Amino acid sequence: MIDNDTISAISTAQGAGGIGIVRVSGKDAFKIGEKILRHPSGKPIQTWPERRVRLGIVVQTGQRVLDEVVFFTFKGPKSYTGEDILEIQGHGGMENLQLILAATLEAGARLAEPGEFTKRAFLNGRLDLAQAEAVIDLINAQTELAHRVAVNQLSGGLSQILHEIEGKLFKILVPIEAALDYPEEDIPPLEKEEALNIIRSVKAQIRTLIDQAERGRILQETATVVLAGRPNVGKSSLLNTLLNEERAIVTPIPGTTRDFVTETIDLQGLPLRIVDTAGLREIDDPIEKEGVNRSWELIKKADLILFIIDSTLGLSVEDRDFIKEIYQSVHRRKLLFVLNKSDLPAKINPTEVNSIYPDEKILSISALTREGIEELKQTIRSELMGEDFSPEHPILVTRLRHKKALEKTKELLAQVEDGLKSGISEDLIAFDLRDAIDSMGEITGRSVNEDIINAIFSQFCVGK
Repeated sequence: MIDNDTISAISTAQGAGGIGIVRVSGKDAFKIGEKILRHPSGKPIQTWPERRVRLGIVVQTGQRVLDEVVFFTFKGPKSYTGEDILEIQGHGGMENLQLILAATLEAGARLAEPGEFTKRAFLNGRLDLAQAEAVIDLINAQTELAHRVAVNQLSGGLSQILHEIEGKLFKILVPIEAALDYPEEDIPPLEKEEALNIIRSVKAQIRTLIDQAERGRILQETATVVLAGRPNVGKSSLLNTLLNEERAIVTPIPGTTRDFVTETIDLQGLPLRIVDTAGLREIDDPIEKEGVNRSWELIKKADLILFIIDSTLGLSVEDRDFIKEIYQSVHRRKLLFVLNKSDLPAKINPTEVNSIYPDEKILSISALTREGIEELKQTIRSELMGEDFSPEHPILVTRLRHKKALEKTKELLAQVEDGLKSGISEDLIAFDLRDAIDSMGEITGRSVNEDIINAIFSQFCVGK
């Protein structure tokens, strides 16, 4: 699967900047450097010391000077890709970098495909597949916590857990296969109780990883929190309070928000998409009606719904109808009642709401004075990540691909457990165990097909 071509690409983002990087990787990386790089004096470069920064100039065919640069080399296999790498750091600006890139291509490189540098790192054993995917998560991290999770996965945190689990399963599989392959040898029989204890322990570990996958998805993809409720209950005011700025228009006129307003915030390490929706009400005006319809679509897709109630007006018939509709139409709903305007005389309190909806959490806040806002933030975090979540050791499954592989592994281990209990043939137990181990291997790339590998690396940008 590894091409022998030498590849080249711009590795920095588009746009003007102080420095831009062109990276070359492959067996001819240094030969390409010899063709296009010169000493500042214009003389050819005779020596190429590894990992030492050098000053030089880039020349094109015909010896036209393109830029004054610094460059350095990494000798494979001790490089990012596991191959020889030449890195050229020139002045930022796309025209300049495109000319340097063109010079490397004229000298014998080909343009790298998206993610091809990291793909070569995987194929050359520098990273496993979970670590390679962490590179994408690190680039896309929107908060410090998301960054920390990506770094832990890049450094092999998740992979280490999976390798430990595989080791436990091999402890069962090896004696079974040895007895099957060498029946004439006096190999001790499998200790079934010990094997069952191992299977149960592994299933518990996998169940924990699966249960935490939703947390990983939120950190990677951003959770959607929808502010819902009747007009003029304070949804836009709450949005502005959470953002610490006047993003949404606030007036005493019901129906000011005719469409939704959305902003992304960092809430205690969580990347959240906060959506202020049009007020829920029965309306004939076609424009406002479309806004209400969009509100319902957002509510149905939300990770968490904050249903805002004006505590100075109490729980109206409309409120009850809308809550009933949420119960009926929202799959896997997470609903949090927020009584707003606690700075004013109230007609309803959290205890009264709780008596009507005993299964829901109810908070009292004032979007105007910020009373209860910190408790609201903490509750949002707990609702999305769980009260037991600790950011100190954030090793999480962040991808649906990983979750599906773990779910398949858990199902196979359940079959192994049933087989051990019922006493079925050990060759069938070995078959399911091997499949379970291979299913986990799909996460790290130990057992994965080329189509999946190509699909993963196609998500990368060119140059990474």
